[in-house]
Amino acid sequence: MLNRGEVYRHYRNCGLAIKLYLRIKLRICPFQALETYFPRAGKVIDLGCGNGVFSNLLKLGSPSREILGFDLDPKKIKTAREVHKEIPGLEFRVSNITDMDYPMSDVISMIDVLYLIPYPRQEAMLRKCHGALTKGGVLILKDMDTQPRWKYLWNIFQETLAVKIIGFTHGNKLYFRTRSEYLRLLEGIGFRVRPISLDKSYWYPHVLFIAVKE
Repeated sequence: MLNRGEVYRHYRNCGLAIKLYLRIKLRICPFQALETYFPRAGKVIDLGCGNGVFSNLLKLGSPSREILGFDLDPKKIKTAREVHKEIPGLEFRVSNITDMDYPMSDVISMIDVLYLIPYPRQEAMLRKCHGALTKGGVLILKDMDTQPRWKYLWNIFQETLAVKIIGFTHGNKLYFRTRSEYLRLLEGIGFRVRPISLDKSYWYPHVLFIAVKE
């Protein structure tokens, strides 16, 4: 598993706000554990990549990965490009991931993205992911579970601050699904799905779905 110090080193010349965000994010989200579920090589599309922290971590985990990140926020993409401009095989583009066509790829990742997108658009995006994956390709979807209840309520409180009060994350409303709802949706689209709980030692109900295109 990647050392946090190795990740921090790439952001040593960033401003205080970015450094603080990075340190908080790596403590509250299981990014390091998530990286281990990705294939070691192949083309990865990271939808909703933000300022590129997780995309960078994927590249550090295996230089054989070719990673293309998309995000709606031009400021975040600007930061991602500045931080990672000297890393080959790591590219970032501004795009609205709810409307764009997804490039063909071996892996598509969505890490804490769908909860900010209305339910009908969530399903449309997941269907586009299925269509854009090569046969045997993998959708790696990480979201928040609704159980255990106290972790879910704590997460709702935190996200309400981030979305509606602080305005750190784009969005107007939260659209969480239960684990069983995700399973039914993904399997109905044509994925073979394995859910994995990643909330141990965290205050947040992290859940991962490994969805393979049959």
